[in-house]
Amino acid sequence: MAIAWPEGLCPTEMTWGVVYNNRAFTSTLSNAQQIVGYPGAYWQCQVTFGALSRAEERVLTSFIGRLQGMFGTFHLPAFTRTRTDSIGAPVVVSALAQASAMRLGGVTPDAKVFSMGDYISIEGVMFEVIDDAVADAEGQVQVLVNKPIRKTIRAGAAIEYRAPYAEMRRTSDSHTVTIRPVVSNGSLEFREAF
Repeated sequence: MAIAWPEGLCPTEMTWGVVYNNRAFTSTLSNAQQIVGYPGAYWQCQVTFGALSRAEERVLTSFIGRLQGMFGTFHLPAFTRTRTDSIGAPVVVSALAQASAMRLGGVTPDAKVFSMGDYISIEGVMFEVIDDAVADAEGQVQVLVNKPIRKTIRAGAAIEYRAPYAEMRRTSDSHTVTIRPVVSNGSLEFREAF
């Protein structure tokens, strides 16, 4: 079971990205290409802690210890994509495997509920909304997302849009933290867990 990110521990820098699972086939005669897309796109992230106090260093190293390298998983918040507004209580209406769009319900009718670049989380999986989304009169909305849905998401699953997160794991079993007389620093790399 995924553990929570330590409260109050905020990196000084984060590098987010998605790794897609595409394959290119290039003709040796004409150099023409065919690209085939496969399921399995995932988030990757590197976090850097520039100046940790002694107390923050203890929180970080004990958190890393709880993960036990690549074995454990945790919920990594998208610190810069939080929201404070209310759009209702969104839930999945339809989100089929391999689709890059999903239908959500329970949102404010006849209103723009998502903006391009918003993040949403559904059962530990985080998506980026790639186009503005306006709800219909019944409080349903079609949302286009940045990566194909890996497996069909059950109808009624709750959407986290205020504090989105991705379920992640370490990419390595080892770690180091640089310790100086007053502060510490370090970097960690993660990838989406599935």
